[in-house]
Amino acid sequence: MRLKTLLLVALAAAAAHAQVWEKPLAPGLVYRMEVDASLPRIVHALRFSIATPAVKASSEVGELQVYSESEFKGRETIGDLVRRSGALAGINADFFPPSGDPLGLMVRNGELLSLPHPERTVFAWGPTGATFGRATSSMELDPDNGPPIPIDGFNQECGLNDICLFSESAGFAVTKDPSVELVLDLKRGTLTPSGEATGTVRSKHAGGTAAVSPGTMVLAATGPKMALLQTLEPGARVTLKWRVEGFDWTKYPNAVGGGPVLIRDGKTTIENEVEGFTKAFTNNRHPRSAVGRTPEGDLWFVAIDGRQSMSVGATLPELASILKGLGCVDAVNLDGGGSSTMHVLGVTLNRPSDGRERAVANGVLFFGQPPLADTRQLRLAAPVGLAPQETAVLKVFGADGEPIPNVDVLWGAQGAGWIDQGGLLRATAEGTVEVTVAARGQLLTAKIPVKAK
Repeated sequence: MRLKTLLLVALAAAAAHAQVWEKPLAPGLVYRMEVDASLPRIVHALRFSIATPAVKASSEVGELQVYSESEFKGRETIGDLVRRSGALAGINADFFPPSGDPLGLMVRNGELLSLPHPERTVFAWGPTGATFGRATSSMELDPDNGPPIPIDGFNQECGLNDICLFSESAGFAVTKDPSVELVLDLKRGTLTPSGEATGTVRSKHAGGTAAVSPGTMVLAATGPKMALLQTLEPGARVTLKWRVEGFDWTKYPNAVGGGPVLIRDGKTTIENEVEGFTKAFTNNRHPRSAVGRTPEGDLWFVAIDGRQSMSVGATLPELASILKGLGCVDAVNLDGGGSSTMHVLGVTLNRPSDGRERAVANGVLFFGQPPLADTRQLRLAAPVGLAPQETAVLKVFGADGEPIPNVDVLWGAQGAGWIDQGGLLRATAEGTVEVTVAARGQLLTAKIPVKAK
């Protein structure tokens, strides 16, 4: 009993050090920043009321397709993805291998983009609710004349002895050499989470990275498994069968992978070993991203700064505690480290630990009506320079010279300083701090040199 009392006292003392700001972005979407000076730790969070008609959340891949010919091969920063898609806000989602495709399950507005990781937790949602769990999958090609051909992967790099299918949304079929590829004409270029489609082999050729033509799919084989496709010639009739089980896809048209689970039915339940995560990953502090659900059905998307002097990050048990503090009864960890990013209305609100946003495989985006833009020019009042450890309060002024209420302003800073949602800028080291501000539909910026005096 005494230990419980001491714990409650410790939690109360920690809470006394925290400052909290909450700012509405749209009906049903609120941004929250919490600064705990005792650790220190900075938590950024979006509360999404899933039933709101004003905002829709959906999953999305970088550059809107799994692979591309760009520098990052289809990966993209969350800030660029938000801008490209016209979203209000976004946060990073699943882990990804060097090839850049999502590691686990991904469903985008009813379209299957990636198969589930067999060991890891999935977060799925739709207009009436959200859920957490695990999924299983199967996929095969049945030729009219021949035995079924099991398919090992979907929209993922085809390894040294694999058979992989690539949809139109993959953009490209990516395989190891040598390989053979069949172009399939199934009268569809995309897949739902489960189904069956019959068509023909349009062509067969040696493999390699090649674009997937609209309305077709590519089946690629490498290594010894190339022999399974060699008997299929152009014109052969085939049936593709696939199934992803574990969720009611009529309710949940969007899904992303993550892991490990953090909270289940109100209890901290960190299944790191079951889901293939090390003790060091679990118990060391890192930047983190996560999503949780409250009993009322609201969703909290969280990004925690880490590996920096102003924020140490969080262990997975600490992450679970933070989500519980927000009222979550179910939650799962998402990709973290340098991938953790929260971008809202043109402002990267957290401070990615790489010093800049990392190009990631996918994210969760929030769409709605943007704030009405003030057609009159606003003004950002910022200091001309600061010294390390010096502070300054920044303000935004309207055309009439009156300060804009802080609830209407989002503050972000990168580089040699950080800023809270009260507009207090703290210089941390020599260099330049870049401040970006969203206010009444406008973006304002300032570059402030930080030099020792």
